[in-house]
Amino acid sequence: MNSFVKCSLPTIYADMNLYRYIACGDISIEKPDRFLWIYSYVHLNEVHRNGNMDALEGMRSLGAVEICDMLNAPFFLSIGNVVVKKYIDPYERYQQHLEAISGYDGHSDVAIEHLIRSFGADNFKELSKTPEQLCEEIDRLTSIVDDESRENLLKRAKEVSLEMKKSIDTHLREKRPIDQTRRAMGLTSEDRKNAEMSYSPIDEIWKIMAHSVKGVTKNQFFGFEPIPGIEGLQHTQYGSIAGAYIILNMLGISPDKGLAKRDKIKNVMSDGQHVGMASYCNALLSADKRFCDKARAIYIYIGNITNALHFNYQKGIVLNLGIQEGQA
Repeated sequence: MNSFVKCSLPTIYADMNLYRYIACGDISIEKPDRFLWIYSYVHLNEVHRNGNMDALEGMRSLGAVEICDMLNAPFFLSIGNVVVKKYIDPYERYQQHLEAISGYDGHSDVAIEHLIRSFGADNFKELSKTPEQLCEEIDRLTSIVDDESRENLLKRAKEVSLEMKKSIDTHLREKRPIDQTRRAMGLTSEDRKNAEMSYSPIDEIWKIMAHSVKGVTKNQFFGFEPIPGIEGLQHTQYGSIAGAYIILNMLGISPDKGLAKRDKIKNVMSDGQHVGMASYCNALLSADKRFCDKARAIYIYIGNITNALHFNYQKGIVLNLGIQEGQA
């Protein structure tokens, strides 16, 4: 959990808002050429989702380059090897990204319904449709696969959908507010606030809730190690960190707002992916304190080199990043 890219300059992974602030002239950075500015596919997905291209202009202004997860060519799976690509104009890179994701819009909707249900959403009707939607999506995505492979994949999808339906009917029929879930783990509001203020919030919160979580270790619960018997999950550095970000929200550690809303949860999932991709860089820079607090909690727990740097946004501010660790 300590992989990082090696560059001649310190690498800073900036969030979407910072790139927008730069594009609109709302903030500036003192001597930005001292750093290598980084973005990822997560930024490009957000531009596509919200339709605001200002961030691309900010990336261009700072000469930002893309950090990219290398894939296993035959299966297009992550091999956990992250590299910094050569500079390409962000607008051109965005057009390439649009071509690459064409036809895959909405592919994560099935997971989103399950996730917002766990945060207390009143969405049982929509949730009940997800097993059938899974089969339909696999059917669509495998249309170019040879007949034998496609038949096997559709058969497995059907088996998974039946198990999914059973799980929904058994465990998710009753809506449970997220506060009730937290209390069931022994977590009070005071406990969560104390954990947030501690040096290592993950270690602190685990001391309180460990007795209520049977059969898994701390690393397994937060997603840093695989759980025996659950096959097929990738445990790359950035993927594990993105999952831990969701877990911290579920436990109520510097939680984001609107967790039970579809549009909001997409942003939360995206934020977790940002934290994961930033873990390969020297710093993550943002004006969102909740975001930085959760990122810092994860980086401290896993002993990561990345500094989560928070700054208070004020229009016209000039950021001087010749700073001590943890400050901006």
